[in-house]
Amino acid sequence: MITGRFGDAGQLLFDIELIAADGERFPVEVLLDTGFTTGWLAINSQDIDFLGWPLINPTQAMQTARGEEYFELYAGIVLLDEQEFNIPVVAAIELQENLLGLQWLQTLRLVVDFPARVLTLG
Repeated sequence: MITGRFGDAGQLLFDIELIAADGERFPVEVLLDTGFTTGWLAINSQDIDFLGWPLINPTQAMQTARGEEYFELYAGIVLLDEQEFNIPVVAAIELQENLLGLQWLQTLRLVVDFPARVLTLG
């Protein structure tokens, strides 16, 4: 289980690690995005280049708040709660934050208790 924190505006924030193709680990902050319902992780394309993850699909169609858009899809490896996960990762140039998608909630339990300031995923 990983412990998260609440952002200034109530955002749900967690720290995970991205594992590059060469095995090097990079800690990153991710925002749990409740609107990102079909994916696992979305990051900026510039970060993908640095990680060296292989491209799966150069034109993955996804529904966004602005309608259907196309993104690059990569095979990524993340470390969450000391466990490695091989997941598809969405990449786009315009992403300002690393986004954790709701697909994680298919296998992990999310506990959000604002009054007690408790946020866990595991």
